[in-house]
Amino acid sequence: MITISSSDHIHLEQHFKVIAGPGAGKTHWLVNHIKNTVKSSLRLEKSRKIACITYTNIGVETIMKRLGTSITNRVEVSTIHSFLYKHIIKPYLPYIAEEFDVNVLKVNGHDSFSPRYSIVKKWLENHRRVNDLVHPNSYKQLLYDKKLDSLLVWLGNLQYKYDAEGNLKLVGNQEKAGSISKVTEILEDDLISYKKIFWATGKIDHDDVLFFSYILITRHPFILKVLRAKFPYFFLDEVQDTNPIQTKIIKLIAEEETIVGVIGDPAQSIYAFQGANIEEFINFRLENMTEYQILENRRSSNQIIDLLNRVRKDIVQDKYKNVDKHVPILFIGDTIDAYKKIKNLCGEDKVIHTLSRDNPTANALKSQVTLNGVDSKLLTKFKEADSNPDRQKIILNLIESVEFARLGDYKNALEKMNSLFRDYSEKEQVNNSIKLLQELLSKYSSFNEKPLMDFYSVVKPYFTSMAGFRNGAARDFYNASLYKHLAICISFKEDTSHHRTIHKAKGDEFENVLLVPNSLDFLINPNLENDEEHRIYYVGLSRAINRLFIVIPKALKKHQKFIEEQYNIKVEDLTKVPQPI
Repeated sequence: MITISSSDHIHLEQHFKVIAGPGAGKTHWLVNHIKNTVKSSLRLEKSRKIACITYTNIGVETIMKRLGTSITNRVEVSTIHSFLYKHIIKPYLPYIAEEFDVNVLKVNGHDSFSPRYSIVKKWLENHRRVNDLVHPNSYKQLLYDKKLDSLLVWLGNLQYKYDAEGNLKLVGNQEKAGSISKVTEILEDDLISYKKIFWATGKIDHDDVLFFSYILITRHPFILKVLRAKFPYFFLDEVQDTNPIQTKIIKLIAEEETIVGVIGDPAQSIYAFQGANIEEFINFRLENMTEYQILENRRSSNQIIDLLNRVRKDIVQDKYKNVDKHVPILFIGDTIDAYKKIKNLCGEDKVIHTLSRDNPTANALKSQVTLNGVDSKLLTKFKEADSNPDRQKIILNLIESVEFARLGDYKNALEKMNSLFRDYSEKEQVNNSIKLLQELLSKYSSFNEKPLMDFYSVVKPYFTSMAGFRNGAARDFYNASLYKHLAICISFKEDTSHHRTIHKAKGDEFENVLLVPNSLDFLINPNLENDEEHRIYYVGLSRAINRLFIVIPKALKKHQKFIEEQYNIKVEDLTKVPQPI
């Protein structure tokens, strides 16, 4: 392993792997490497480009901005899914369309698609092993009540994985099977037929892009030759977040001519729920590949770097700026109380970014309300209670649209609203979406503090075909649950607010950070190598530039003392009642 700085150049014509911790300036290094390649390479011609792949759209925008307009025409910067769709799916999908029942004429990009009752019903009725279920009509029982809920959750968590023979298969997650765990093995035998119902209407999701790309390049190797001819250099950022399919595709591209470089940090691998595997980056090897590491931390103060180095065992980061700031503080008590105390400490004019593990906590902080009495699993319970998928989709999309708009994210707000008017002309879609969104925003105070049933009554006139209620779980839920509590649980698509989940803050940095963990185990028994939860909180800690705060409702005295001594963290208990003078 060769240690380099974030300003060093490396050999252009050799595969490379760079490990760089948080704040190491890996984007700075990557941009410089791209610029040096454009300037010095003898293999870049007018029609050939550098492919630069990063994990998020925010990452794409950051790299493009730093590259500058003078060389962006020599570099194609995109996410892996966008790249594969543009260069493999779009031109070559017809080669396998008949086999997989894909309606190529209707395919227009890729998106996320939730299981729908009508599609699931059609799949079950035609399942090739439907007669293997206990009774000939037992598949119908899967379409009702809790069994349908379990089935929809299970189908919403399908993944493509390699089997022991190296074949790519679509599989379910047994942990998500719930009450239908005994029949999932039978159902799993024909999952591709379930996908084909979507594909026949032109709908392909993000994972389908990886699946089809792998099938195409392995069956038609000339596609790889075309890619290599277009892109003599293929650089990938945030590789710790890739999954095994992406890794296989990268290795196939690297077999001839194209120079592949990967950059990442195993301690920041936090996307297992999307199929990412920390081992993929740790074990990534190519023939004649050189491995480098950047040990600088260009972001944080000395006190924060000391904390990060104590949590992490595999590398020790150097203090690039060598700036002393404040000692981190652990607050014991209410999150809102801690936030107000921090505002006083830092100054009312200073921005405090809060980073949380889950959406309800982040959203509650947006509104500066405590989560006391709010069920963080309310969104899941909503989906379980309302077994009518059409009504469920309308209500959820409307809530998301309203809440996105309230944060100024009108693009995603209207996108959510438009999807509810798909049967209308494009002009009517836009007009109806804008009109309804404006009405809901103007009436917000009339339903925000009231039961979800009040919100349903407001929107019902716009969706006359939306189902009503009989006595049962759905009606009870709508009457018992407040709109504002359900709104707290939604996920914001592109959250750039001051209060985010840790996942949505990854790749960013902030002057002052308040981390809101669910436990202190990541400090008491840190294990970044084997525990993704610990890596998530490590990422949260490492976003801070100058001041770092942590808040937890309660902690044992022995743990408080351990954290204070082990990490040089000041502990302040907000639950202690001040004694009178």
